[in-house]
Amino acid sequence: MNQNIHMIMAGAAMALSLAWAPAALAQGKLSTTLYGVADAQFEYIGATGAADPALDKPARSRVSNVSSELGIKASLPLGDGMTGLAQYTTGISVDNGNGSTSAGMFGSAKDVFVGLKFDDIGTVKLGRMTAAARWNSGTADFSPMGAGLQDIQGMLSGASGQSTVGPQFNTRFDNTAGFESASFGGLSARAYFSANEGRSAAGTANSAHLNDYSVSLGLQYVRGPFDLRASLEQRNDKGTLNGSTDHNTRDRDFRFGMRYAVNSATMLALGYDRMRLSDANATGTAKSRLSKHGVVVSAKHTAGKHVVYGGVGVGSDVSCEHGNNTACNGRDTGARNGVIAYQYLLDPQMMFETFATVVKNEARGKYDFDSGGIGPAAGATSRAIGAGLRYAF
Repeated sequence: MNQNIHMIMAGAAMALSLAWAPAALAQGKLSTTLYGVADAQFEYIGATGAADPALDKPARSRVSNVSSELGIKASLPLGDGMTGLAQYTTGISVDNGNGSTSAGMFGSAKDVFVGLKFDDIGTVKLGRMTAAARWNSGTADFSPMGAGLQDIQGMLSGASGQSTVGPQFNTRFDNTAGFESASFGGLSARAYFSANEGRSAAGTANSAHLNDYSVSLGLQYVRGPFDLRASLEQRNDKGTLNGSTDHNTRDRDFRFGMRYAVNSATMLALGYDRMRLSDANATGTAKSRLSKHGVVVSAKHTAGKHVVYGGVGVGSDVSCEHGNNTACNGRDTGARNGVIAYQYLLDPQMMFETFATVVKNEARGKYDFDSGGIGPAAGATSRAIGAGLRYAF
């Protein structure tokens, strides 16, 4: 009797093992990665010297979250040179002050997509993702994740307060279909299309006719010590220049980036940006066009556990025109900025960092830090120093 029971149990165990074998094999192919960053800084920051002293922002201390995040990546080989991909990444507010009230410690979604990779061809993605201008903006920026007051992207991404809404070229694309190619002899390309989900009916002559799609293209060429990047992006009907909710507004951006590895320890970089914001329906003294350019140069040097990097940037005066075809005054709207930073690598996953940075505006300039800004008044100089800890896994 006991022998029969043992045989029955053995048979059942074998049947279960056979039933679970395909699932186990499938699970063996699936690769998942949990990753994240916790980065916070104690800072002392202010913006003084404004044209109107009453609008100065005296120096104050704060604790800032620096692009902390939590994410999951998954990949599944499908055969025939194809791999299924999925990624979920959300911002995390280490100090609970930079997240939305309803989100608590969780911030907004970052790159979140589902995709299909074709070996030696490229990857198709659907979701929310970093388009070409944002991808290229960090080429000359050696700050961690291109975030926090260590960055020098403000000269590339800002319009000196001369548009009603800040330019959006350093924000991610929503509702997007994207393609990122494999590298062919060092050359690769990427293209993104953000769908026009806010498109409105034709309406009447006095109503909105929005067609709010956006397109973004990027090229990268890596050869020897050089990493060269170019991006071209257009965002339609965002109302950036005058805050318009009507159609025929166009925001365009061209960006060039270069990195040059002097040796294994030293890197030099350059970033150039030219943007143009337009509103074809502007009338009177509302702006019909605004353009400006920015340039940044930077360097990074690593010596064992010590890393030093810094950069300087220049934002030009704006050039603009009113809706009545008269030129508007863009004088004294430029700025200069600089940053010097030091990192000590306590471990491959954890480091200490400290920095000092300044943005000096001309009399009518209102440039700010691209990330962690303080909102300076016209003509103010923003200064900040800080130190923090970063843990990545």
